[in-house]
Amino acid sequence: MGKLYKLFLVVVIIFLIPIYGMAQDSSAQESQASQTTSPTGATAFAQAVAIQSNLGTIYNEGIGVGYNITEHFGGDIGASLYTVQSPFSIVTNHDWRWTTLAGDPFIDLRYTTKWHGLDATSVVTGTIPLSSPERVFSTGRFGGDWYNHVSGHFAGITPFVNFGAATGTMDRYVLPRPYNIARPYQILGFNANGEAGVSFTILKHYSIGASAYGILPFGRQKVFSRLVAPDSAIAGDANHYRYWNNAFETIGDSKIARDNGYSGWVDVARIKNLVVEAGYTYSVHYRWGSAYLMLKFDGTSLIRYLTATD
Repeated sequence: MGKLYKLFLVVVIIFLIPIYGMAQDSSAQESQASQTTSPTGATAFAQAVAIQSNLGTIYNEGIGVGYNITEHFGGDIGASLYTVQSPFSIVTNHDWRWTTLAGDPFIDLRYTTKWHGLDATSVVTGTIPLSSPERVFSTGRFGGDWYNHVSGHFAGITPFVNFGAATGTMDRYVLPRPYNIARPYQILGFNANGEAGVSFTILKHYSIGASAYGILPFGRQKVFSRLVAPDSAIAGDANHYRYWNNAFETIGDSKIARDNGYSGWVDVARIKNLVVEAGYTYSVHYRWGSAYLMLKFDGTSLIRYLTATD
């Protein structure tokens, strides 16, 4: 019954947002459309994600503030929080265990440009561990991620390619992707990652998309679970390489961290500065699927209004 309620809630959100937007006063919309935001200056964002599967639920909230030095170059700093609903409860009269812990603070530098009619973005992100993996949702080590996005636009069709390299997996807040947001695990170890896909714009405020992704690790790897707590005496099985469902920490060669699969999603952008995205990701390697709901808010106009800088 709980899953049906959550699915109903997602559907209501997706379809009520356009209705609310259409009900806005048209003169107010024209006034907003006439306003322009300088490409330089302060920026801000907030992102909330929930993923639901038969193995548990992960909630992630992230906020960040930044500054665009030029129209091409800028940076951000931010923090995140995780709440996990795990089936591995250590209390005998509870079916679920709820845990809320901080994630690693992050800092990024980003460069955006156009190249031969294509949009290109490159982002370098570093994470700072607050404590050991047992105390926060973290690997306990400094992390680095280099991420690149290239896309084109052709009559409402947007093919894209993403590729990068990292010292582990981390949730991205600049151009977040379905396969790497609010995972039930975190990896420490060098890997290359990539994704290719396409999205289609429908009725101006909607888009649908699909992609295939892969994570290719190299050398020794560590996998930290967000479902199995360090003090948990119970856990699930490790079928289909799902070590993160069987133990808090697993150490091994590259095969324990490998992943590949595909995603599909729907975007609704009817209210200014807010995008709602709902979709599904399936990992072929782990034979595991999850539905997700993501809210992305661009707070640039708000922070510039509050700081009187625009």
